[in-house]
Order: sequence, then C-alpha cells, then structure tokens
Amino acid sequence: MASGLIGLLFRRVSFYSFGLFNWCLFLVLFVKNGTFFKKDTEQDKLQFAIARDNFWNLTKAPLPGFKHYFYTLRNDLKLHYSSNREKASRGNLVIFLHGFPDSSMMWRHLMQEPAMPVQDTTFVCVDLPGYGGSDSFKKFDTEVLEALTEFVVGMRDRYITAETFEETSTFIVGHDWGCVLGFRLAAEASSLADRFILTNAPHVELAFANKDRILGSASKIFKQFKESPKRNFSCLSKALHVLKPLMVQTMLMGYIFAFHLPAAFVRYLGVAGNFSFIRGANWSGYGKGSKEYRVQECMASSLGPGPEECRTSIPAVNGTTEINGHRMGETYGPTVLQRAKSPQEAFWNMTGYYRDGVGWSPWAKSLEAITDLYALETSASESSSPGRRRSSSISNSLFADQHKGSLHAPTYVIWGEKDQACSRPLCLDGLGDYLGKDSEITILPRSGHWTPVQKDARPALAIAIALFAGRDAKPVPKMTTEVQKVYDGAVLMAKK
Repeated sequence: MASGLIGLLFRRVSFYSFGLFNWCLFLVLFVKNGTFFKKDTEQDKLQFAIARDNFWNLTKAPLPGFKHYFYTLRNDLKLHYSSNREKASRGNLVIFLHGFPDSSMMWRHLMQEPAMPVQDTTFVCVDLPGYGGSDSFKKFDTEVLEALTEFVVGMRDRYITAETFEETSTFIVGHDWGCVLGFRLAAEASSLADRFILTNAPHVELAFANKDRILGSASKIFKQFKESPKRNFSCLSKALHVLKPLMVQTMLMGYIFAFHLPAAFVRYLGVAGNFSFIRGANWSGYGKGSKEYRVQECMASSLGPGPEECRTSIPAVNGTTEINGHRMGETYGPTVLQRAKSPQEAFWNMTGYYRDGVGWSPWAKSLEAITDLYALETSASESSSPGRRRSSSISNSLFADQHKGSLHAPTYVIWGEKDQACSRPLCLDGLGDYLGKDSEITILPRSGHWTPVQKDARPALAIAIALFAGRDAKPVPKMTTEVQKVYDGAVLMAKK
C-alpha cells in the first residue's frame, strides 16, 4: 500500500517537474529568438484588426463563397461554422475539423487549391468547442465527441435531402486534434461518415500500444543487465537504445506536460512574449522562408473573434428571421466574448483538450447519440447503394476487434513524414493494423505536421478530397498513385 502511494507520488512529481522544465525552456527560447520582448507596431495592430474583421465579422464572407452560420446543440451551446452552401443541394458533404492552436480558418489555403471541388461539393468548416467562434465547454472530455456527433448528424439533415440520400456521401476531414477526434469517431461512431480523411496526429490507442511495447522490450533487456551487470553490461546500452524513440517522442511533446501545470502557468505561457508560443506554432506550419506566412492573419485565425466582431450578427434578408433552417440575427455566444476579452482564457480553453481526456477517456454515449447513430446505421444497411451497405457491414462486424481502437469506417490517412510533434515509431508505425476495409495510408516524405497548410503538401490533400468527394467521384484503386501526380515521391505505407 505504502509503496504504491510512493510510486504514484513519484510519477506525479516527475510529470509536473518535466512540465515545469518545458515551461521554463519555452520562455528561454522566446527570449533567445528575440520574440519575447518584441512589440507589435501600429501597422501590425492595424493588420491584426483587419484580419480579425475579415475572418470573424458575421456580416462578411470569411472565405470567398462562404458564409457564417451557427448550430445550436441540445445543451444550448453553439458551434460556429462556415459553409459554401445555404441549403441542401446535389453534391457530397465534407466536414472539416481543425487542430491546435487554430480554428476553422486554418482551411483557408486549402480552399484555394485548384483541385478542391468547391462548386460541386458542400463544405462545412466548424470551430471545435472552445476554439474560434464556438462556445466553450466546462470540460473538454467526451462531451466534445457528443457535440461533434450531434453536429455531423445536424449537418447531414441540413444539407442532404431524402431525395439525394442514395447518391450523396459524407466525409470528415481532420487535422491535428481534428485527426485525433476523427480516429475516435471512425472507431466508435463510424456511421457518421462514409469516409474519414485524416492528417498528422496520433491514433491514441496505437500510441499507447507502441509505448507499452517499447517499455516492455526495454524492461526485459534491462532485467538481463540487472541479473549479471558485468557479463551483460552491453544490455544497458541496448535498453537505452530501445527506449530512445519513446524519449524522443516525450521531448517532442513536452508542451503537453506544460499544459498540465496550474492554470496561472498555462495562461501565462499562452500570452508570454507577445504570444510567442502561438506565433511559433503558426510559423512552423508554413516553414522557413514561406511567402504565405502572414503573422497577423495567423494570429487572427488562432485567437478567434475580438470584442468588435462579437457585436456583429448574421444579417437578416428582407426582415426574414430564418432561411433554410439558418437563424438570422444570431451572434457569438457569451463564452466567445469572454475569450475575446481575455487571450489567456482563450489559450486555457484551447489547451483543455490535452488535460481533460477527450482523446482517450472512455466514451459512454448518451441515449441521444446512440439513437442518432443507430438511425444512420439502419439507413445505410437498408440503402440500395452497394458502397453504403459495404460501409455499414464494416461498422457492424460480428468479430471482436483485433486491436482496441480499430477503425470501422473507410479511412484515408495522409501523413507528412517530417512531423515536428508526432514521431513515426510512436504515432505511425503499426497504424495499418487498425485500418478497416477500403483504407489507405500515404506518406509525404518532404512535408511536416501541417499538411493542410504547407504549400507542397496541401495539393495532395486537395486531390484526395476531390477524387473521393467531387461530383464525378468514383472508387480509386490506389489513392497514393493519384497523389504521386501532384506530390513526387509520395509513398504507399499500407492499404486494405
């Protein structure tokens, strides 16, 4: 009993000590690279205000051809999204889930790619709870999964009619936290979409399995060293070599440990040195020397609406208060205004995903979520479309999962190999074992974590979305082959 408590205390102290070390390390780096004491000029402040107004003013188009909308959840909180459609129309539905530290506006570059089927397809770019223009939750646990399930069902009801159901498919595209959530939905709520398209973030169950495998192997080797240190001295270096990928991944994700520190530390990290942490994350998305990187535009995307934008509302048309299911006159919720007034509060909400367990906590679905998913599953199984029936049969497998977290929906993963946060040994190796039928993994060897943003990587994602979800979409034997036409050197990692 006492030894167990001592072990628990040691682990807690080690965890928070490493978090504090990383917190201090970030501050030192901010000072060293010169950003800590750098202040915005009046021109910078003006550019930031203009970018914020362009992105978040509800009377304006956030992107060419897009408009602002809100979806009110059953808990009365609102999710903000933008879409290129006001009402249901022929064409597939694609829902985009962004990551940290960003918002739905992170997709602005991808939407400009020539291959994107903007004219033929309904695009919905939603702000995750606590980000952009969406309301904050008290805790970012599996309530986020509940909200996204309700939102996706709501978008399907809004943009897909009974007449077009048979010929219309739904896709979920996710990056970073959107990818983590996408993996969970593909495993535990697979009927939400006909296919998931995911980029650069861990499948949490795979990462845990890889961690346990590495620790187990290192422990066995280290035991041989302990039994006979002199004779098996080389086992010590072998054990450390086996542990190296885990140690590297721990250092790469040191910021996560810092996000678990007391609120005062986390809030300060978010604003220290004129938002050096957020600026650094945004800069890494574009790469050194990128001509597309605009600091104030990226900051406006990350921080969401300001107080001025929170005073705007979706304009009514000829006095009409509701059009095609969209309520006119709606404004951002009160929690969005709180974040607008306090950047520290905004950063605390963003980092809540790392603390509150949405990526790994067991999801006991609500009765409403179960009902919604059952209705989608039933519709798919009764469909006359062979593809939709096949998708339903995948998610209704009679056999136990080979791996915890196995995906039950067709999933296409496109991965920048030079990921700055997610190493291959922990976050990618073995992912093929978790895939369902009609799934594939493509590696982009010259790209990093920000595949939807980087200039060389986003055409690959755009062509995949176009071929899967465009007007003339048809089964693609091998998506990697198509990606190679726009990204020389793309590699097929796994296909089922």
